[in-house]
Amino acid sequence: MIPHVASRRRLQAVAALLCLPGMLHAVEPLVRNEYEEAAIAAGRKLGIGTAALEGPESAEVMSHQTWTLVYRAGRAGIAPGGGIRIGMRHLPQWSPPQTDDSKEPGYLTVRAPRGVPVETYIEFGNFRARFFKPYFAWQNMVEVTLPEKGLSPGETIRVTFGDRGGGSPGMRVQPFDESAFVFKVYVDAPGEGDYLPMGDCPAVEIVAAEPDRLAVVMPSDAVAGEPTWCLVRAEDRYGNPATRYRGTIAWRSSDPSAGLPGDYGFVEADRGVRRFENVTFRSPGAQTIAVADGRFEATGNPVRVAAGRPDRLLLWGDLHGHTLHSDGRGTVEEYYDFAQRFSGLDFAAVSDHAFQLVDAMWEDSKRITNRFNQPGRFVTFNAFEWSGTSDVGGDHNVYFLDDDPPLFRSTSYYDAANLQMDHGPEPKLAHITDVFAAIEDLAKAKRAFCVPHWGGRPGNPEWHHPEAERLIEIFSEHRRSEPWVNTFLDRGYRLGIMASTDGHYGNPGHGYLRPTFDWDTQEIGMAAVAVYAPERTREAIFRALYDRRVYATSGERIVLDFRCDGHAMGSEYRTDAPPTIEVEAVGTAPIARLEIQRDGRTVHQIEPGSAGVSLRWRDADFRADGTHYYYVRVIQKDNEEAISSPIWLN
Repeated sequence: MIPHVASRRRLQAVAALLCLPGMLHAVEPLVRNEYEEAAIAAGRKLGIGTAALEGPESAEVMSHQTWTLVYRAGRAGIAPGGGIRIGMRHLPQWSPPQTDDSKEPGYLTVRAPRGVPVETYIEFGNFRARFFKPYFAWQNMVEVTLPEKGLSPGETIRVTFGDRGGGSPGMRVQPFDESAFVFKVYVDAPGEGDYLPMGDCPAVEIVAAEPDRLAVVMPSDAVAGEPTWCLVRAEDRYGNPATRYRGTIAWRSSDPSAGLPGDYGFVEADRGVRRFENVTFRSPGAQTIAVADGRFEATGNPVRVAAGRPDRLLLWGDLHGHTLHSDGRGTVEEYYDFAQRFSGLDFAAVSDHAFQLVDAMWEDSKRITNRFNQPGRFVTFNAFEWSGTSDVGGDHNVYFLDDDPPLFRSTSYYDAANLQMDHGPEPKLAHITDVFAAIEDLAKAKRAFCVPHWGGRPGNPEWHHPEAERLIEIFSEHRRSEPWVNTFLDRGYRLGIMASTDGHYGNPGHGYLRPTFDWDTQEIGMAAVAVYAPERTREAIFRALYDRRVYATSGERIVLDFRCDGHAMGSEYRTDAPPTIEVEAVGTAPIARLEIQRDGRTVHQIEPGSAGVSLRWRDADFRADGTHYYYVRVIQKDNEEAISSPIWLN
């Protein structure tokens, strides 16, 4: 996520009462809920103490660092058997803390007052371990207990992450930037096993690395002679906004008569990204814009330039992502700001896990989502993820057209000790069929629908509702899931094909698949949903999604139009004659292969080797005595791909 100026000021301004020299100031929790507030208040009343960090206030992504968390006992002290727990946020991507090898990354040491024995227990990245349910999404835990002697008020425990004293390089930082990475502290002062959260927890800012490349993003449609926008951004090696970029860019276009901005030198206020509103194409056809600064150069996505405004705009979005309201990073505001300002999306939705959304969070998410909705420029939707285990239906995102929709939590996840999990009076639904029933009336009115995805709990094809379940997510940060999607289509379910990042790092439209930490081959920017809609408004895009006028890409803005006998993708129609299939595709790289799939099998393919392809093909083997579905798959030479929604015949 972008480390905003406002976020940094908040990090600096909300200081802890304890401000010792050389220590980082603590911050209040960025996400509050009444259950945690009550527990924090109980801890303050008891006097559980304070915590601060010694170390750098700001660290570059993937660098090795050392921080010492200094816990100072409050007036309650810590009784024998008590201790502290330090939680790190879900999917941390840091080198795991360890106490086994002083020469390896992440080496962790603990110092207590002389004569006070300590026991250290580390749980990191284990979804089935004992801290997962009671602490999710802070379940990556360092626990320090005092088995024999406690602490008196004012005494300290010093926990050093990345202790270099024995030769360790330090603790490797995550690869994505973050305005405030919090070390969340819990304290058991009485020694009774009841750990209370600390209200003022120390945090550090994680910033991007040096600029590594440029990127150009444009809308997929433009009218000849009329100005359109162009977004130019700088990225570091890991895909973060390269906020330190200060290059001067020059422009060129595949359209020799295009009107282009003048050379532009990036300044600090740009924070690595700038949107230009004065690009004008004058020649029809697929055109591109390129920029170069003498060190980096980049060519943008293809733009379809027409003599007049098209009846259907090709719009781009990311409908699946998480924030601090569930198991992601960043605020809802930061999520939408990134989607619009850095990714250049036309529409987006936050879809936090419902089982973690306390009522105040759901109200906050709706309020911010509605505030960011800007018809004609940027569109947002209210949504949540119903996260039932696969045996009761699996992960489904639920989307609404309305400003104030209801929230339905699953019953698959509950732990009374978790201060954010499954609280609130709103109903809990045990099975996906209950979700279908709950939104059925809205779905019939085309005001709600749900989408199964692979996720942590893959959607189960055993259950389906034709009006409530309208699309299926084929790409996300989890995987490319075409074989799984076909298990739904082969059952006769008429589901459109979409993709979204399922991002957990605050970067909608720009996630990356399961990090390999091989940054020469790491896929960055994967998963996008493309929608054909008559205008850039909430209602127009929502209806187009519901009607399946959509396709999925692995992240690149590949242009794809697919029709059967003139019927658009997502359609259903009847015919006795062999269908004529028409495909228009323009890639962001040469297209290695274009496949026509019938009923999950490739029935025709070509290998054009060019960026643009136009295909007209008649399926002479078509049989009219059954129901069939067709879809198109485009694979570029760089392994990026696009998959259309099906068209169903008979």
